Amino acid sequence: MRYKILIVFLLIFECCKAQSFNSFDYAKQHLLDPSPAVILVASHRGMHINYPENSIAAIQDAIDHHIDIVEIDVQITRDGIPVLMHDEEIDRTTTGSGKVKKMNYAEICEFRLLDKNGRETEFYVPSLAEVLELSKNKILLDIDLKLKTRYLKNVAQVIEEQQALNSVFFYHGKHSVLKKLEKYLPSAMRMTKVSANRRAVKRAMLKVDPEIVHLGKSEKDRDPVFIKNVQEYYRKPVFANALGKLDVEAEKNPDTLNYFIDKGINVIQTDRPDLVLEYLIARGKHFKF
Repeated sequence: MRYKILIVFLLIFECCKAQSFNSFDYAKQHLLDPSPAVILVASHRGMHINYPENSIAAIQDAIDHHIDIVEIDVQITRDGIPVLMHDEEIDRTTTGSGKVKKMNYAEICEFRLLDKNGRETEFYVPSLAEVLELSKNKILLDIDLKLKTRYLKNVAQVIEEQQALNSVFFYHGKHSVLKKLEKYLPSAMRMTKVSANRRAVKRAMLKVDPEIVHLGKSEKDRDPVFIKNVQEYYRKPVFANALGKLDVEAEKNPDTLNYFIDKGINVIQTDRPDLVLEYLIARGKHFKF
């Protein structure tokens, strides 16, 4: 009888453990404590192979596919609302026309987002607040700051109102922008691009000390010795793009993705997160949820 009780207890324990272990916790754990055993996947502008880029639907699709990170682009409207938009103008991605900074959010919401083939959809430009409400504690957001530093406080205010600091990190190529971000969100995680130059790396660490390092596109910037140095000496995870040529080649031959495994990269940003995740799971480099 005691053995049966013990077995039931163990089953309940394992069930509870499985329920508490989710894709968000997994991503956060391996981003903050990276190891060669796990490679994370970042979905560029959401799952925009299925839905418009930077849309609520594209982010929800990434959550549904258990993608680790979603990269989004944030700009500010004329009335100070942080919204998701990559370009300065809304022309390419919506049925409307004009610059984000010269339009109120209500005006932008009158238009509909276009899919990758330029067809009108039912979706509208989302605010950062809406996206955070949807995604916090479900998926990590890589916020690409495409705004002037004076508007960082607007973004910080939304993050705090949504209590979503735990679910985001910020990217910018300029150290000064990330330093100013500290004024508003002192404990925010940050990422900046670093080239394979000893002085450039040291300067970035002294000025910003980012939690994540974004590698450049050149083979020099992705040299395995340089990557290992960043990981071991500075104890930082490295983030690299598969966007463009590598993504296209991976669609034809998924083994192309072994490039990232061989170099020891911790996070792959891609336009095909579904394909990349499937490959990493098959190679034992990612847990299957």
